[in-house]
Amino acid sequence: MRSYARITAPFDGVVTDKRVEPGNLAAPGVPLASIEQQGALRLEVPVEESRLGQIRLGQSAAVRLDAVDRQLDARVSEIVPAVDAASRTATVKLDLPPLPQLRSGMFGRAAFPSGSRKVTAVPVAAIREQGQLRSVFVVAGGIARARLVTLGSEYQGSREVLSGLSAGEKIVSPLPAALADGARVEVQP
Repeated sequence: MRSYARITAPFDGVVTDKRVEPGNLAAPGVPLASIEQQGALRLEVPVEESRLGQIRLGQSAAVRLDAVDRQLDARVSEIVPAVDAASRTATVKLDLPPLPQLRSGMFGRAAFPSGSRKVTAVPVAAIREQGQLRSVFVVAGGIARARLVTLGSEYQGSREVLSGLSAGEKIVSPLPAALADGARVEVQP
């Protein structure tokens, strides 16, 4: 009878949710606890069916998690073969690097490289965020002027600029916290 009181898991892990107490009756198909495998976390992202042909197993992806202050490099470990008819997306699973601050259930975004094209991009360190507004400081005639920009995807520490900045314009980077619009600046090569 002692074997009926023993619960085992198929892997080492940490109990994240205990749903029964000693003395409770266990029923078939009812979970007793949730166990999280340590070290191996994945990000599951929906990908439009039109982009599925561009994604391959082992491909790298740039991942941003709200709780982590930097971009992570992840690898595609699985592409779920079924497409959701309502959303027209399929789930792509990305293996994340082991970091102590990662927890299951965190929210993240992934960007997949989609071939090459010319874009205007700025370093993340050159962007000032104020609420929903994003700006960069453009240098002209030794004066720094704040310019609102619309940003696209992020890749390897740079953000694509969709509008508000032209190719070849000089910007301030890294952006000093105290820099104000109209400040005199000196351009260094």
